[in-house]
Amino acid sequence: MARYAEKLHIVPLLAPAATTTAVKSYAASLKNAHWLSFLVTWGAMTSDDNNMVITVDATTNVGATTTNDTAIPFVYRLSAAVGEDNWGDPTTCAASGLSVVGTNDNMALMIEVDPASVQPLDSDATGVRVSITGVDNATNYAVGVVGLIEERYPQAEHISAST
Repeated sequence: MARYAEKLHIVPLLAPAATTTAVKSYAASLKNAHWLSFLVTWGAMTSDDNNMVITVDATTNVGATTTNDTAIPFVYRLSAAVGEDNWGDPTTCAASGLSVVGTNDNMALMIEVDPASVQPLDSDATGVRVSITGVDNATNYAVGVVGLIEERYPQAEHISAST
């Protein structure tokens, strides 16, 4: 058994899928989270003019719906191209979100959220999710989101990340 799986709860929150409409991941619960990270990946966009906006939302609904979502600021690092192991510097993003353009084809974004920072921004929040919208969402690239949750009480059999 891989030991990293005991210390890090890895949860697929949005299966990679091509879309022309806005999508929202399932939310990771704040209940037992010590730290939340999201790995967002995408493929090739149609052109350099295409873009998508990635936001992080505090929510009271853990399912993939839009009920009671509040956009919150977050810290991110953008990967280099596929096959390279360089990541950009940690950068703070406003609640309005991060615009990813077509020149960032086939990259990944690591998003970090301190669960303690969510409650002052949305006192009713029970979870955090990633939302992806775009002026030119294309049908030829897929977007996926994986939650990487550091739990307060790490263990081999994880406490649910969705309740």
